[in-house]
Amino acid sequence: MLPIDAPHQPSLANFVVGDNGELCDALASFGPGFSGLWLCGEDVCGKSHLLQASCLAAAQAGHLQAYLDGTVLSPERFAALANDLNARMREGLDLSVTVSVDHVEELRNDPAAEEALMGLYNALHDSDRAVHRRLLVAHRQNAGQLTFGLADLNSRLRALAHHQLQPLIDEEKCEVLRRRAQGRGYHLTDAVVEYWLRRGPRGMDQLLADLERLDQATLQHKRLLTVPLLKSVLGY
Repeated sequence: MLPIDAPHQPSLANFVVGDNGELCDALASFGPGFSGLWLCGEDVCGKSHLLQASCLAAAQAGHLQAYLDGTVLSPERFAALANDLNARMREGLDLSVTVSVDHVEELRNDPAAEEALMGLYNALHDSDRAVHRRLLVAHRQNAGQLTFGLADLNSRLRALAHHQLQPLIDEEKCEVLRRRAQGRGYHLTDAVVEYWLRRGPRGMDQLLADLERLDQATLQHKRLLTVPLLKSVLGY
């Protein structure tokens, strides 16, 4: 239940931490009992990366995990998957479980989806204290700025530990691009990265979209990524 596109597989190890060290430390720790975290921050600041990475870490530890994205799943499909997870947790009380709910705002105003999310919270929370169970939720804003129709769901989500992701500075954005390129089998030189950030848009969403275009160009032209090739592809 963890759809992650190759070649980039989000992990805690390949996340560029920046000023988010405390959050990353919390996500890397697996302790007994229930823990719940609400991740908020601007778009393309790493929320989805960390939710997917936490599920990957849970899977590697032999835990049951699920990454549920509200922009990919319809409310009906989310409810069906969540209810199945609820049943599995009720039956396997000794299971360690991590559930990540991304773009949770997409579930609002759908009674079945809200009830299923509430059921997930309860199944995770009301667990044996000897097993690890974690709920991770992500939205652009904090839980107090997002209202669900189910009053009890609002109170539960607002009680989660909140972490505001800090945006990356330019040097850290460079590191993200280098790691993504390295995962695709090529090296970004200092000259290319410095020119790129000096001349083009510096929002991470645009940078990653441009990296996809550059990746395709290097394959098509069978050339290394140079400043002239970047200019011809991106027009900067």
